[in-house]
Amino acid sequence: MTLTKIKSDLLDYLADAHQTKTPIPSIPELSNQLGISVASVREQLEVARRLGFVDVKTKVGIQTREFCLNPLLELGIGYGAKVQPHLLDALRDLRKHIEISYWHETAPQLTSLEVQRLQKIVDDALIKISHEPKYMPAQEHREFHTQIFLHLDNAIAASILETFWNMTAETERVMVHDPVYLQNVWSYHRRIADALASRDFERGYQWLIEHMDLVKQRKKAELSQRFE
Repeated sequence: MTLTKIKSDLLDYLADAHQTKTPIPSIPELSNQLGISVASVREQLEVARRLGFVDVKTKVGIQTREFCLNPLLELGIGYGAKVQPHLLDALRDLRKHIEISYWHETAPQLTSLEVQRLQKIVDDALIKISHEPKYMPAQEHREFHTQIFLHLDNAIAASILETFWNMTAETERVMVHDPVYLQNVWSYHRRIADALASRDFERGYQWLIEHMDLVKQRKKAELSQRFE
């Protein structure tokens, strides 16, 4: 039996157990049922745990978890970014295209209370950047975009967006943009929120695209400065 087959057998077993709500047996019993060594079962369970497929706890045993793509994405992109540093730029670009593509599907589903929440997020961010010393409203930035796509009915696209924010959180937190840039960014956020409040989804869509272009131009300028 090949290593690939062993991995497939274990993952198939875990998936079937999750679907049928069947308790996962002990490691020795898994070893016996799958026809592989206890050491191999332990190794493969550790991989499954790292990928978020199962929890393995003393006295509790092995329990499957609801599937979520985030751990796989974060683990893979985290490693890949160390090997190919520009991989995060590709993630940023993908995030932009996902938001633009799903705008017309998700924006109309926002309730008046959810739009009010968007406007409050903008108010909080503007307070932060108007104070001295200025603070990068990183959490507000994440909450603003997450709120818009609250009703995104695509688990893979949603996981990519969440992974983007998780993996850029530290960068956003320590990054200090110039005041003009920050005001421009949050001016667009204000326009987007106001367009949603008036149910003018096409205008909001145009503001979103312009906002994304502003961020892209800023990124190009930063890259240019590195090589000057």
